[in-house]
Amino acid sequence: MLFNLWAHLSYFLKDFSHYLILDTLSFILLIFGSYKVYKSQVSEKRKKIFITAIFTIFIIIFVFSAFEAYFRYRYDESDGLGFLKVNEKWHKRHIVFNNYFFRDRDFDGNKKEGTARIGVIGDSIAEGDGIKDVNNRFSNILEKKLKDTGKNVEVYNLGRAGYDTWNEIDAYNSVKHLNFDIIVWEYFINDIQPKDSTGTPIIAKNSQRAKILEFISNQSFFLDFLYWRFSSVYDKTILALRDADINQYKNEKVLSGHKKQISDFIKSLKDDNKKVVVVMFPSIQLLGSGNYPTFINDIMEAHFKENGVEVLDLYDYLKDKNPKDLIASKFDTHPNEIVHKLAAEKLYEKVAPLLK
Repeated sequence: MLFNLWAHLSYFLKDFSHYLILDTLSFILLIFGSYKVYKSQVSEKRKKIFITAIFTIFIIIFVFSAFEAYFRYRYDESDGLGFLKVNEKWHKRHIVFNNYFFRDRDFDGNKKEGTARIGVIGDSIAEGDGIKDVNNRFSNILEKKLKDTGKNVEVYNLGRAGYDTWNEIDAYNSVKHLNFDIIVWEYFINDIQPKDSTGTPIIAKNSQRAKILEFISNQSFFLDFLYWRFSSVYDKTILALRDADINQYKNEKVLSGHKKQISDFIKSLKDDNKKVVVVMFPSIQLLGSGNYPTFINDIMEAHFKENGVEVLDLYDYLKDKNPKDLIASKFDTHPNEIVHKLAAEKLYEKVAPLLK
């Protein structure tokens, strides 16, 4: 316990050293300056003005340092685009990878007899971005519900932030020796992006700022937060990514290639006697906008069903909800715990009958 306390204290003293020095110097200035003013020969009125000015500077520096400490060590909200510095802290606190470099407990290469093993593949939604406790993630809730009803199962989460369909297929193939019986495939509208993704350049471009702003942000979590909070760039990036994803479904060449990729993967799973369930998550920020691209749901649901796959489309259950009640945080439009719980409950109805 003492070792952990010392480790945390050492980290704080090193990480916050510039602000501690600034606070110390400002305090010395307050004491020394006030003393010099008090001993000076200027009028009482001027003395009050000078002391008030010195005290005001100290308060500003102290309050700024307090806000900086809060955003460095206490603020605990994720950022879906990864633009904000507070996102670094969030990931260090809540994202822990296992022996296969997935956000889950360690995977056991030896499957016990009588155990049904379920593999959940997907992107950042499956990984649980925005979800602090993995026990509140849909894959974990699903496993608990199945076990509570007497099912002998293991649910392994293979989700990874930034994955598109081709990444997810590669991820599955790298661990298929774990011998899964059922594959739960989390699908999102940006999964259509090919290797030369049209979304990646948008993020790369919009995350850049003027050199002076970048320098200031690197020195202060607080000022970095303020910049993104009041800048319109973040919201514009979300809209640009939305358009980039939707346009891919209007590109016949990309869409046909995407469909073939899915069909080939499903065929390989069925050839290996795997059962497949697809859960389609909606784009939360587009709910209630009046222009949700439901044509994507229609296209992909029909395609999955043509390939003999069970499909759960969560849009049907969330379309009339307030998006603000369903997102992880102000800067993270990933689905929150409410959506994950709903997904797990509906998936249970699909998955439980597949288990002997």
